[in-house]
Amino acid sequence: MTLAPHLSTPPADQTLTETARQAPLELRLVLALAGERELNAREQAQVEKLQAERGEGLYADMMYALTHKSFPTKQAKILWAEISQHRAELLKKLGRDPGIPLAAHDYLTNVAGLMKHTGLIEEQKFNLLATTACRDGLTGLYDKTTFTRLLAEELHRQGRYQRPVTLVLADIDHFKKLNDTFGHADGDAVLAQVAEIIAQAARSTDVCGRFGGEEFAVYLPEVGAEAGARLAERIRANVEQAFATTAYLCTVSLGVAAGQPGVALEDLVRAADTALYASKHAGRNRFSLATEVVTQV
Repeated sequence: MTLAPHLSTPPADQTLTETARQAPLELRLVLALAGERELNAREQAQVEKLQAERGEGLYADMMYALTHKSFPTKQAKILWAEISQHRAELLKKLGRDPGIPLAAHDYLTNVAGLMKHTGLIEEQKFNLLATTACRDGLTGLYDKTTFTRLLAEELHRQGRYQRPVTLVLADIDHFKKLNDTFGHADGDAVLAQVAEIIAQAARSTDVCGRFGGEEFAVYLPEVGAEAGARLAERIRANVEQAFATTAYLCTVSLGVAAGQPGVALEDLVRAADTALYASKHAGRNRFSLATEVVTQV
């Protein structure tokens, strides 16, 4: 992370103890600042305010959020750069991104020697950390990267057992107009409420994600198009009802594609996306079924 050059630097002896413990920096913001997830408009404003208020002291805040150890501002800034470089080196060696929390603990313990007694993270805390890292900050659903990975794993698993997987894509109708009319804060509120409706409509075995700006996705393991159609209609009706008496009059259009065992992820997504846009062209506030999931050669 590079802080804006106009930001002031706190006194050299100002430590994280004096600042962040009064208002701890949330881990989800640290992950966003490290490039592991995107900031929504509200979070971006929050970060800009923190940068203006704390200047380079924000590095100390981030270090405390990662390690629960206090570092002076100047040292924290240097450590953040070194940890970021260490993360890049681990990525080359491992072939996958270890993430900033793991990179920080590994660097501080095994390279810099600044954390002599690092213990294993409790399972509950580890699960919370993992969940935070792969969830969309606004809606709480899986982010696109995580959802896509989980869907790919599900397709591989169901391919082995010769069972289908159905994908439902949902897109909020006229969302840009809603944002332009009511503002981004209201737009974020609508996104969060639609996400909650989708999560409540899905089965406990279904997996929900935020697939794009105003687009959501749900995959249903081991069921075909009929179950996907029922879910799509349930989501459509629940969204329409939830906003019927509001100023937003929000609706969603959906596409449903059932993939038979062995279907490629790209083909399943393409089919659901084509069905979604068929709903848009047919007048919106409806769902469409993909007639066939075609594997491109």
